[in-house]
Amino acid sequence: MVTRTKKEFTPYNDYQDRPFGLKWGTAFALPELTKSIKSLHDEAVKYVEELPQMDRNEIDEVLQQAFLKNKVVSIQHNERDELGRLQDSIVSKFTGYADETYLFIDSKMIEWGRVRNVSFY
Repeated sequence: MVTRTKKEFTPYNDYQDRPFGLKWGTAFALPELTKSIKSLHDEAVKYVEELPQMDRNEIDEVLQQAFLKNKVVSIQHNERDELGRLQDSIVSKFTGYADETYLFIDSKMIEWGRVRNVSFY
């Protein structure tokens, strides 16, 4: 019969193992990290529905009604990001500022040619 000796750890070089039971305490993500990972995931799977292209007269009509009735509008850009997805729509009240080249909404200047669709929000 083989006799075994009891395994004991003898400290050396002033080394002390972690006093808590969890060996790798840093392996668990912090709340900020999990929130960041979730937001990146949500951004990666985001889908913006492509609304039909409107002409200038249709856009003017919707904006005029929004201005007169004090309604909130959603303006979809004709531009895409680096992954080919449409950008998020701008949602704001239209205050009536526009000229031949630009539409002013939510303190942003948007060229008429960049507007894809305008609808009531």
